[in-house]
Amino acid sequence: MTDALRQPKPKIVILYNESPDWPDPDKDWTARMVNMLSEALQEEGYEHRPLKFFDSLSELDNYDPAEWLIWNWAEEIGGQPWTDSVVAEELERRGFAYTGSRPEVLAFSTDRMGVKRRLQSLDLPTLPAQLFTGPAQASEWRTFPAIVKGAHQHGSFGIEHDSVVHNVEQLAGRIAYVREKYDDESLVEQFLDTREFHVGVLGNGNPEVLPPAEYDYTAFADIADRLFTYQWKYDDTTQGYHLVKVRCPVLDPRSLWARRLQEVAVAAYRAFGLSDYGRVDMRMLGDEPQILDINPNPDIDVISAFMTSARACGLEYRQVVVRVIQHATERMR
Repeated sequence: MTDALRQPKPKIVILYNESPDWPDPDKDWTARMVNMLSEALQEEGYEHRPLKFFDSLSELDNYDPAEWLIWNWAEEIGGQPWTDSVVAEELERRGFAYTGSRPEVLAFSTDRMGVKRRLQSLDLPTLPAQLFTGPAQASEWRTFPAIVKGAHQHGSFGIEHDSVVHNVEQLAGRIAYVREKYDDESLVEQFLDTREFHVGVLGNGNPEVLPPAEYDYTAFADIADRLFTYQWKYDDTTQGYHLVKVRCPVLDPRSLWARRLQEVAVAAYRAFGLSDYGRVDMRMLGDEPQILDINPNPDIDVISAFMTSARACGLEYRQVVVRVIQHATERMR
């Protein structure tokens, strides 16, 4: 039995950020997620407090790290994108244990080329990619269709229909767009119009791997629509929000694909030092999965790929929450 299971339940601070500049739908979505988590904690008998912040964590002065565990849902501070690592650093400075990955893991996850290079150095499967600083370099790329991603963004942020390009002219235009919109370099790789799987992992040391969940894009004829854009993920007025389906189980657990997807996911999870829970996104190239993204602290709302896989294992949302907390509790002083 782990120390987390022997000791009393910690009290939980649900730490999450909100910017006054956010549109109402974003604020509403965040409120729904916090309410859902709060209800799960209530059902499981955890004393808890939601704590919303924008540019300061000073309210944490009112909480004792020896009694309170932070459920870390902070994605940024002060309205600065990709500053979740700054929040985690502050939590550590204050002596709090918290759910999810360490600051250095969160920071590194936004370096797409750095992630690629580390995967390659570890012989983990991922497609070749190239960095472009401006549209004049587009003629250097030869493999189409290709996908263009902000080199220092993460997840689906900035991924849209026009991210998939079919020729040098489209590529140049998209590189220029990424520079103008995000002031960022572009990472370009081959676009695989193949089956996409997300594999969730729970725990530390000897983590538990969940069955692969598949994103089903068969409703779309245009290959540029066969990817999960940022808008489709969060905006219920878009067609993709309703037409993209997440399915699990879809593979025989004894099959070559299922075993290989899970093997690669666990290897990447361990190699990148993820904590408590994470998700590895892949598309198939023949029989070999190619890692697209590694996600510390992934979404675990009820419609997410992570929870779809968890339900296939018989785990309800509140049970996943408890497991994450138990893993994080082991780090309480």
